[in-house]
Amino acid sequence: MTEGDRSAASRFGERTLARGNPCGMRKAVLLAALCAPAIAEARPFSEWHGAAWMHYELTGLHGVEDTSDADPPEELVLAGARVHAIVGTNRTVGYHVAFDFAFGSTLRGAGFAYDVTLLPAGIGVRIGRTGVLALGAGFQAFGAVGTLDDAVALPVEASLELGGGRVRLLARARASWIAGADARQSGAPSIAFADELDAMIGLRIGRHYEDHGFPTGNGYFVGAAYRELAGTRFAGLVIGYGLDMATAR
Repeated sequence: MTEGDRSAASRFGERTLARGNPCGMRKAVLLAALCAPAIAEARPFSEWHGAAWMHYELTGLHGVEDTSDADPPEELVLAGARVHAIVGTNRTVGYHVAFDFAFGSTLRGAGFAYDVTLLPAGIGVRIGRTGVLALGAGFQAFGAVGTLDDAVALPVEASLELGGGRVRLLARARASWIAGADARQSGAPSIAFADELDAMIGLRIGRHYEDHGFPTGNGYFVGAAYRELAGTRFAGLVIGYGLDMATAR
């Protein structure tokens, strides 16, 4: 990083702490995700480009069709966060990494539920100033005490975010292959090539602004959620808050 970059980053951090603004702190987290590779390899910050986005989500799902003889949960409620980043020296294509976690309950039987995913291998493409299309693969741990067998899965996820104004489209789809947990294998009725399926599409209403040269947006979103696991189709709603930041192109 050049002396000017260090000074700009320092001023940004000082103003963020002085304001005590939670949104500013979230932006600082995303900024750190974009800057980390440049600092690690001691390259000039201007050589690195990318984008980062963060979601806080609350998802409620209800079983709408049971296609198996098993006894899967009828409801699933999860709350958590998703943090994604695209970084690289190319202005359009970069390395994508993501970490998602959520905790909740299956309600029936009060089974504690968890869903933790790390996607360390991926590629991302920037679309316009703030849009992103990303593909990632990695590892997932998902289960619910007493109601859904614990399992380790190998997921592949595609995510899309478009729109740099007040309205932003959010979408993702994930197919997972179960390792172990025989009762959960072949649990996605709609697809034969994977064991589980998870998808979401929604709209975020908020604002877009320029801050320290980074195109940034934030706002609340609502969407439709869909999941197939253990032979059951689930449908429901997701609500949350999202934040995105990118380097200038």
